[in-house]
Amino acid sequence: MNAQWMMALAPLAGLAANCAVQLTSFRLLRVKLLKSIVIGFGAGLAVDAALVCWACALASARPSDWVGQIAVTLLTVAALGYGYFHFINLGETARRVRILREFVEAGGTLDEAGLLRRYNGAQIVQIRLQRLLSSGQVSLREGRYALCDPTVARMASIIRLLKQLLLGRSGEPPAVPGSDVGKFAGK
Repeated sequence: MNAQWMMALAPLAGLAANCAVQLTSFRLLRVKLLKSIVIGFGAGLAVDAALVCWACALASARPSDWVGQIAVTLLTVAALGYGYFHFINLGETARRVRILREFVEAGGTLDEAGLLRRYNGAQIVQIRLQRLLSSGQVSLREGRYALCDPTVARMASIIRLLKQLLLGRSGEPPAVPGSDVGKFAGK
């Protein structure tokens, strides 16, 4: 394979490595989902960078060209990895997808009362809060939740900013005036 083809296909190889490593670490090694996604993403970037370096070496490219080539393909792999992350996230967390899956499993029909029992808003918030507590992202002190690990909160802020820039809207409902929504304890 010549260097140009290797360069062109490096992002796809990076995506394939991302998927394979993520699935292997999650299913076989029993790594938690988010951690497996991060590991897979890193593997995809590494495979892409290695292939681009190899292609640059084969083509006897100048070192200054390497930087540009690596940057472009890493951005491409990052975009593909971002899409893969949201593909996984859609199937795992989206209520619409879960509800549609339940329709299929129930033979195509469900009654509204049963759906409302399964998707009780208070229960959903409790489940999510429990996940945040168990992962160490928030803690409960004196009846108030406090942010402990801001990593996911930072990712959410970046995604909100990107939505605002790209779509002209954040996709978030505005906070209710006078409520503590959007405020963290002690901040």
